[in-house]
Amino acid sequence: MWYIWPMLQPATVALQSCSTYNLDELRRAVRKAVEAVPDSSKLLRGGQIVLLKPNIVTPRPPEKAVCTHPALLRAVAEIVAEAGGKIIVADQPTYYLTGRAGHVFAEAGYVEACKGLDVEFQLLGAAGYSAVRLPRFHCWEYIHTANLLREVDVVINLPKCKTHVQTVYTGAVKNMFGGLAPRQRIEVHALGTFKALSGSVADIYGAFVPHLNILDAVWVMDGSGPSQGRVRRWGVVAASADGVALDAVTEMLVGFRPGEVLSTPLAAESGWGTADRQHIAVTGADLGALRIRFARPPGLMRNLPPWLGRAGSRFIYVRPRVRRRRCIACGGCAQVCPADAITVDDYAVIDYRKCIECFCCMEACPQDAIAVHRSLLSRIV
Repeated sequence: MWYIWPMLQPATVALQSCSTYNLDELRRAVRKAVEAVPDSSKLLRGGQIVLLKPNIVTPRPPEKAVCTHPALLRAVAEIVAEAGGKIIVADQPTYYLTGRAGHVFAEAGYVEACKGLDVEFQLLGAAGYSAVRLPRFHCWEYIHTANLLREVDVVINLPKCKTHVQTVYTGAVKNMFGGLAPRQRIEVHALGTFKALSGSVADIYGAFVPHLNILDAVWVMDGSGPSQGRVRRWGVVAASADGVALDAVTEMLVGFRPGEVLSTPLAAESGWGTADRQHIAVTGADLGALRIRFARPPGLMRNLPPWLGRAGSRFIYVRPRVRRRRCIACGGCAQVCPADAITVDDYAVIDYRKCIECFCCMEACPQDAIAVHRSLLSRIV
């Protein structure tokens, strides 16, 4: 058993404009953002083992804006290599992909992007998991998190900026979900409610607070994220030692109200960072020039009073729906479903009497064969 107290850095968020994934432009933007983070130079020293944690939902081409872009991973890896650090790239994408570990990083474009650099690729679960007892928590006193995160000197979190049908937004805090043991992932999703899932995300982040966070927001996704939303250009790279502060600032810039992304204030409440924008120093690019508005993810039920949600669940809902023509009957969706609501024959079939509308199936599907289905009444409301 491990016991972790938060290791918080000053709440500084560095923003840089970056219009494309051209490596020269991206390298300059990342370097400026990192250099603006207090004490970042102490993290990038010769002899350090540095783990880069990208966001791999399921491996998708860079233009889909699902995963952290390979060019951003390359830019960060170059900075670490120049400082003399040893680089490990690690994530633990959706469960059924663990049997295809040799292909995950290649399919995401990371192996090609890191050619010429001394980089080791690992699944986060390769060294096993241990229980972390949290001094402050919302849903889980014990989090089973990847040992590899504690076996390195520095962890740099590389989230992709997107909306999320379960948590509204996915940034620095949500990206550490990848360090959670698969069995507990299922248990977390089985909780079902928006509040419980948001509290769980905050607890998971607290089990291992990364040393540095660098957000890929050059091309982003809104609407039905994290895998089937609208891809659009924002042109931002952001860095901070405080992932909660990083999320609070970027949520503001894309139009979310304070507290709308519930995991952010819950993580702050536990002491894993600050969500109070008055106590966050923002440096670099002009905030006014960076503001855009994200389309919200579908998910009306999380905003309804509990009594109305129960009464209207037959008519007001947002559910996963199988696109039969795209389904290849691989069984990935059935393997990840925490409610055992999916069977697979010629194609996947969802039993809506069991479905808890967690959308794990949508994240797991490599063919985008599971879409978001909203009832007529939910669209009208």
